[in-house]
Amino acid sequence: MLEQRIPEKRGAAFEIAAGDTFEVTDPEGQQVADLVAFNAENPSERFSTKYSYRRNNKVRVSTGDTLYTTEGREILTITEDDCGVHDLLYAPCNEWVLDDYYDQPDQNGCRENLSEALAPLGVDEDLVLNTLNVFMKSTIAEQTYIDIREPPSEPGDTVQFQAEQDSYVAVSSCAGESVVNAGETNPIDIRVPDGTDIHTNF
Repeated sequence: MLEQRIPEKRGAAFEIAAGDTFEVTDPEGQQVADLVAFNAENPSERFSTKYSYRRNNKVRVSTGDTLYTTEGREILTITEDDCGVHDLLYAPCNEWVLDDYYDQPDQNGCRENLSEALAPLGVDEDLVLNTLNVFMKSTIAEQTYIDIREPPSEPGDTVQFQAEQDSYVAVSSCAGESVVNAGETNPIDIRVPDGTDIHTNF
């Protein structure tokens, strides 16, 4: 497997064949990684948070659960999971989210970082809307309100995914300097099959 460290507040993208696996690791602990996936032949078919929690009948996915596309087809399956806590509710942060919510003006958010990494693969930023927020902890209170808690991931926690179709995948190290990352940002590691071309924005 080929390992790539994604620095804090940056992103990486790659193509993966159906049946192959890749891993996302939190090397230092309490760092969220945003993940998107697209059908490699038709990127308009892409990972959908809503269809994923509809198909799984739950808003938190872990080992054995499958992520679904906008067409209701399987795209990724979680085959191993050290953490077991990931978010399907929140959209990726972007420039205005960082400015409005975290007082971080003029910075790339995950949406920009994912889009920049995906650009060489021909994926338009307009398609980068739904993310699996790996290691992110969100809660629902009184069946109404959602909020964010510190991530429970420990150093070295890893999630392994298997591609169910030929896919483009992108991963970013979440840029929020807030409770979402326990107050600071750190790198994320990915491991992909040997020979994979990795596109980055760093």
